[in-house]
Amino acid sequence: MIVWFNNHADELPKEMQINKAAFTPDLKLTVESCIMQAKQCLGNYKMAGAFRMLQQIRENLEKAAQ
Repeated sequence: MIVWFNNHADELPKEMQINKAAFTPDLKLTVESCIMQAKQCLGNYKMAGAFRMLQQIRENLEKAAQ
C-alpha cells in the first residue's frame, strides 16, 4: 500500500471526499499521516482505521482513473 502511494504521489488531487463522513482539504497530508499511523499500529487490528482510510482513498483514485 505504501509503495502504491509513493508511486502515485504526484497524481493525488488536492482534496477528496473519502467517504460519506470523511473529507480532506489536503489529501497529500492525510495520506502521509495515515501511513505514519498505520506503521505505528501494525499488527493491532483494533487500530486499523488508518489502513482502511488508505484503502478507501486508493479505491476512489482507481475509480476516478477509469
